[in-house]
Amino acid sequence: MPPHVARAEWSSHPHFPSQVLLLGSHENFRRVSREVAALAARPADTAIAEQLFLRWMSAMRSHEAYEEHKLYPFLARRACVDTRPAERGHAALHEAEREVRACFDRCRTSSRARDAGHEAARAALGAALRDHDRLLDAHLRLEEELVIPALLALSPAEFDDYYHSPIGDLLARIPARAGASCS
Repeated sequence: MPPHVARAEWSSHPHFPSQVLLLGSHENFRRVSREVAALAARPADTAIAEQLFLRWMSAMRSHEAYEEHKLYPFLARRACVDTRPAERGHAALHEAEREVRACFDRCRTSSRARDAGHEAARAALGAALRDHDRLLDAHLRLEEELVIPALLALSPAEFDDYYHSPIGDLLARIPARAGASCS
């Protein structure tokens, strides 16, 4: 069973400094999401919003790859963390991203005049960005609740080993729970 540490207690936990990078990344993702939406709300800045969104999504894919290929497998084996909800969150965010990209496309290709088609495309973009932001925040909160307590349970030496070791080496050193359930 994964350890539980209440969110309000994280910052006073002695191992919290090792988690500042992950939590800082998540706060940055939230900030960028708000910035993209603010830029997209200004007609003159829609192209800038699109470029920022595309660069941000590239960074998000790297972050997700790290989580799905190292962090999640490690925590599933080491602390019995069920990461499937977080993985489903990634899938939902990918769907929302596709919708945002389609809306940016429609804004770019619609009439630049203030006609109904362009205004409808801009309204759809705003709604898609709000939906993406809502999903992002829910996913990050869920992920933090799953991951941070399990990482805080690691000693500084264990966290250092996790951080610097390839996932194959880490998993080889953690005994599989033969026939045992993590529930």
